[in-house]
Parts: sequence; C-alpha cells; structure tokens
Amino acid sequence: MKFWKFLITSLLTVGIAIAFSAFAGQASVVDFPADYQTKFFQYATVDCPKSQIVRKMYVNREVVNTIKTRKIVPSTTVIAMETHSARIGSNGHLMPNQLNNVFVREKQTGWRVSNDSGEWQSAWYSPSGNLVSSSQGSCISCHTMVRDRDYLFTLPALLKAANTGQIQYQKTEFGTSVCQ
Repeated sequence: MKFWKFLITSLLTVGIAIAFSAFAGQASVVDFPADYQTKFFQYATVDCPKSQIVRKMYVNREVVNTIKTRKIVPSTTVIAMETHSARIGSNGHLMPNQLNNVFVREKQTGWRVSNDSGEWQSAWYSPSGNLVSSSQGSCISCHTMVRDRDYLFTLPALLKAANTGQIQYQKTEFGTSVCQ
C-alpha cells in the first residue's frame, strides 16, 4: 500500500511541476516554421567573409506591417536564419552554394529564458527541419551584444526592408559564432 501511495504522490508531484513550469513562462521548443521560404518575407542577406558563410534572414509576414508602422518587433515575431556555405562571386559578394543550418527565433510576451534574453527563444534545425539543439546559452550570450536592438543583429535591415519591401544586403558587423 505504501508503494502505491508513494507512486501516486510522485506522479502528482511531477505533473504539478510540469504544469507549474508552463504557467511560469517557460515555453516549449521553438517550432520549425514549415514553408518559411515561401510564407515568410526574406528581409536580408548577410555576408560573413571571414568564414565564407551567407545568412538569409526571413520574418513571418504577419508582423511586417507592425514593424513598418510602429518601428518595433512585436510579440509573435518569428525569424528564420539560413546559414549557407559560400564562395566569392564575380561581384565580390558571397554566393551561397549549400544550405547548412536553419536557426529559428521567436518572440512571445512573457518568455524569459534569462534576465538578458529579451522575450526571445531560439532553436537550431537541420536543413530538413530536424531539431539539432534547443539550448539557449550560446544564442543568448551572443545576442546580448545587441540588446539595444531588441536582441537582433539585423534589426536595422529588418526595419528598412519592412519600409521598402526589398531585401537588404549587409556584411556582418560582429564576429559572432555564426559568422566568425
């Protein structure tokens, strides 16, 4: 009888802990956005010459008008960043030749991974959409360099693209883990 009481108490404790963590603002893994290449708006291409990586940046279309009119990145924003190996093209820009990774960031009101993460969570996916990692540590440590830009390296490009409807081109301005 004691065993059953112990088992039931243990299961209830685990269930309550799981429920409490959901209410305490802990979000699940950021989902891979299916068909992001066609459903999202590509707002930037970023060359990383030292590592010969090209990053293509996409944002969910539903938030573009808010970004354009209010100049803020609202809750429910999803950004997908493709990283491609590349070679130098005839125009001096890097030309992507192989998709290597897709990093996804999502902003939701109340999400707090740490005191210095904004309301963002991130996940790393393979090109086929399989989760590689949902660890937040390396994403947070890098994105704190741009906390004044709502933790987005490409915020200036996103704002300009939202206003012009055109993909912005830039070279990386930081030696980040993705672009070293």
